[in-house]
Amino acid sequence: MKRLLPLSIFSLMVLFGCDPAEETPEQPKLSGGVWNLEAASVQASGSAMLPGSPVAIPVSLTGTGEQYQMSVTFGEDPKSVEAEGGFVFLVEASAAGIPVRSERFPIQGNERFTGNWELKDGQLLMEDLDDSFVMDVLEFTPNRLRVATVPDASDFEEFDFEGVTVGEARAEFLLTR
Repeated sequence: MKRLLPLSIFSLMVLFGCDPAEETPEQPKLSGGVWNLEAASVQASGSAMLPGSPVAIPVSLTGTGEQYQMSVTFGEDPKSVEAEGGFVFLVEASAAGIPVRSERFPIQGNERFTGNWELKDGQLLMEDLDDSFVMDVLEFTPNRLRVATVPDASDFEEFDFEGVTVGEARAEFLLTR
């Protein structure tokens, strides 16, 4: 009998004190604050035909962001997104491993991007009436969002390096709040 009371109390504690369903940690949300662009980079490779040469040489383009003044706000209901501001890409080109040129390109947000967003299958989808962007989510915490995307080859037309054809490209962006 002496053991029955403590054993009963222990059994009740075990039975009612433990929740059989484990609580899942709360998922971070895009909405609820302004996200600021903190880092941007781009890597691209391709080839270039030099005047007077029948052979294409390998070319690489590397871009690093600077002078960040871009913010993104995500709404929850409806799932709206608005981006405004801009930053500058310092793009460096090398041909056959030799640096040949560097130039700064302002990325302007003069025309605000206003559209809708969706997180689905590890991707962030954003679209408006004219454009749609698909970005792989690499990191997503309550205060950090790192995404990667494959830029369109036409995005590199501004870099005036005659005869360059971009084959592969990848851009990454880090936003914080």
